Amino acid sequence: IPQSQSEVKSVLADGMDEQSATSYFRGFVEEMVAEFVLMSKLKGHSNIVSYEDHRVVEHTEGIGWDILIRMELLTPLLDHVSKNPLSRSDVIKLGIDICKALEVCRKNNIIHRDIKPENIFYSDIGDFKLGDFGIAKTVEKTTGGLSKKGTYTYMAPEVYKGEAYGASVDIYSLGIVLYRFMNNNRTPFLPSYPTPIKYADRESAMNRRMDGETIPAPANADEALSRVILKACAYKPEERYRSAADMRHDLEALLGE
Repeated sequence: IPQSQSEVKSVLADGMDEQSATSYFRGFVEEMVAEFVLMSKLKGHSNIVSYEDHRVVEHTEGIGWDILIRMELLTPLLDHVSKNPLSRSDVIKLGIDICKALEVCRKNNIIHRDIKPENIFYSDIGDFKLGDFGIAKTVEKTTGGLSKKGTYTYMAPEVYKGEAYGASVDIYSLGIVLYRFMNNNRTPFLPSYPTPIKYADRESAMNRRMDGETIPAPANADEALSRVILKACAYKPEERYRSAADMRHDLEALLGE
């Protein structure tokens, strides 16, 4: 931080002196360190990526810091899936594991806000783990006019629209993740596989989802699994699972079958 000296020049061009610019960027550093404190609170849970420690190194010349973070070594989910396509039971296990992670978040008053495949990892003993709490916020910080950070593809409609929201936005995003893996790697309203996807298709799919159009069942899910997935990503928050624990119980019942 900053990512380049051009960022420093831009801030200085806005009328800041060097001392003010240093304070400005130090604020980002302090925000990052606060996120590490958040992650250290979650350490020891088998379905959350384990944070070990971090170091902040201030540059000796100019304005800048390097932030180094050490975490457990895992395989990104998409890398794992590229070599090991997920079966129905794998997708259910993925859902159960991330629900467990969300239960821990709930106990610590945390909304992750960026549940997506890129933030899920796979361990060598077969556990799925939730990582990247970079934009996670405590509930106290997410009661008002609210950021649209996160990834639109998996984002709950109320976040996208800038409305007040609660922990069910993470359940929604998890529902879309599970949908994708039971729908030939495609999120709702995209053309059916193997039709090529155009940019306009992505725009249209997102608009239809944000407008509340009923999401069709995923192509490769049976009725019972479809019911769980579609309940998780219901348009209205009150129609979703009340908690990650409730969703986990339904998924565990399917795994039992």
